[in-house]
Amino acid sequence: MRAFVRAAALGLALLAGPAAAQGAALVKLDAATQARLGIVTAPLQAARRSATLRGFARVMDPGPLAQLDSDIATAVAAAAASAAEASRTRMLNAADQTVSKQAAEAAAAQARSDAAKLGLLRRRVALEWSPALARLSDARRSRLVADIAAGRAALVRIDSASGLARAAGTATLDLGAGGSARAAILGPARTGDPRLQSTGVLALVRGPAALQLGAGTVAPATIAAGAGAQGVVLPRAALLRTGGRTFVYIRRDAADFERRAVTGALSDPDGLFATTGFKAGEPVVVSGAGQLFAAQSAPEKAD
Repeated sequence: MRAFVRAAALGLALLAGPAAAQGAALVKLDAATQARLGIVTAPLQAARRSATLRGFARVMDPGPLAQLDSDIATAVAAAAASAAEASRTRMLNAADQTVSKQAAEAAAAQARSDAAKLGLLRRRVALEWSPALARLSDARRSRLVADIAAGRAALVRIDSASGLARAAGTATLDLGAGGSARAAILGPARTGDPRLQSTGVLALVRGPAALQLGAGTVAPATIAAGAGAQGVVLPRAALLRTGGRTFVYIRRDAADFERRAVTGALSDPDGLFATTGFKAGEPVVVSGAGQLFAAQSAPEKAD
């Protein structure tokens, strides 16, 4: 007898299994029950989200760059003077040997040495800062240093766990109560961040916002990266979270509601931005979703 009961129970479980699986995502409620539970739906709105990279910007100490710029200016003067001296002694030696050949060769060697020192200093700009700064002429780099010193500009380094070596264009810095600032990306930095172990980029902030960016200041940064994606915004009021998952209810017809999981969605000020799994215009439950979930879960608990 006990074996018969166990067999009958097993048979019922096997028959009920598929039905339970089918009903796991759908719940049916008549119009009166929907009204009593306060079920309200709204069509999903199409949205486009630009692809962005998030990181943080750290204002660079301009002192080493200013020192390097000063050393370059000194080396430029020394190289010009030694080159002129080498030219003069060479001409005097060739004309009437008023200057000895040995002195002319020494002057030429000094000119080559000064030129080599100047070249090394200019390479240090690329090696220690960025090739983008090394491409600037000496005059433009000096003006940049002067602008930074006067508070008209600020040089920042932007890093991200995603890596920004190929980032270009502009970045937006969040200055909190001070608003925001736009930073023009100059190019990749030549040294890696010791914490993220990634290569960041150097960017330049100009204008009044530069006065808020003292050396060492850190601010969140956002960089546009690509054309973006098309999707829908799932309203915050429609989102339900349980068992580590997020889902919403979509109205299938007058009486049926589908519980649909949300995967791969991105945070949005109004809720979540989803590129897959949903279509614009689908009616999503924005009021009464919790009651729907309770109505759907209650039979499962009773069983």
